[in-house]
Amino acid sequence: MSPSRPELVLRLIILEKLVKGCLWLSAALVLGIMLITGSSVHLHTVVSHVREHLTSALAIDVADALVSVTERRHLAVATAAIFLDGVAVMVEWYALRRGHAWGEWLVVGATSVFLPFEVVALVRRVHAGRVALFVLNLAIVLYLARHVMKRGAARRAAAP
Repeated sequence: MSPSRPELVLRLIILEKLVKGCLWLSAALVLGIMLITGSSVHLHTVVSHVREHLTSALAIDVADALVSVTERRHLAVATAAIFLDGVAVMVEWYALRRGHAWGEWLVVGATSVFLPFEVVALVRRVHAGRVALFVLNLAIVLYLARHVMKRGAARRAAAP
């Protein structure tokens, strides 16, 4: 028996949270190892060297950002942020997977809080990736909010 459409959408959201959480935690682990072993210095050197040979304005902007991020202190902050985001996403995944209603609201809140920042980023520079991210996050927020409200209404209607 195949799952209903709402169940399938919820399963896809749960899968997205699991994949994203695993990727973020893996990235934090790799960056943490680089910081501990000192290989982040090599990464900074490589990025700095590549930056010197770029000619495209966009490539130079990206390289400048990477040079800044690969400085040891910035890399430590970025690693901590990626780790904390990974943990938060895994909490969202766990709550959704276990079917907790608060988990759906957690995802709605955690995802919707960044929508204004995504709009600002889109206003500054429209990018296919940014548009896709915004649409995906907006769809998740709207779907889960509607899903939770419908389930709550059904529960209230069934209560004596």
